[in-house]
Amino acid sequence: METTRPTHIEVADHFYHDSIDLLKRYEHCIESEFPDFSSLKSRRMKCFIDLRMSMESALKSVVCYYCHSNHEGKKLVQKVENYRHHMDKLKQAALPHLPEEIVESVSSVCDQLQSLPVGLRYRLDVMDFISNREEEYYNTIGSDTWMDSTAGTVWGVSKFIGKELNKESRIIGMDELMEEFFQPRYEKYAIK
Repeated sequence: METTRPTHIEVADHFYHDSIDLLKRYEHCIESEFPDFSSLKSRRMKCFIDLRMSMESALKSVVCYYCHSNHEGKKLVQKVENYRHHMDKLKQAALPHLPEEIVESVSSVCDQLQSLPVGLRYRLDVMDFISNREEEYYNTIGSDTWMDSTAGTVWGVSKFIGKELNKESRIIGMDELMEEFFQPRYEKYAIK
């Protein structure tokens, strides 16, 4: 059966909220002594992964909203999932839709994030990365300035797409609500 839900607005909104949640968790963890981590580097790497995933989520929200409005349901979800963790692909799709004043910083951050693998969420990978790419680590993840600047760039993308999605907010009547409720919805984890 062809699915018509979720819409591009719904999917973009989910990714937008993921981005905000990850940014807030980043800020909480980077600025406080709690939660307690096994080491300072472990804390920093977990915070970095939250930043990376937040940027990925914000860009997926932008791409879904602007580039895939002609898709819905299962086809839409699969289109967005196909970007995986590829910052280069997300960057290419999202940049034309971002405000001019953040394009350069977003482009630069995406290039850096592309070279910093999402696998750095694991301690084994972190230790190997630091011992083999120490200079890159200290210029990026190991730098407070870089982390703060990256967080600012991610906030810029998130705030932009949040304002765009806010324009889609509307009040609907019961008839329209029921019609939307009964449209065929793609549910990835539904038991078949």
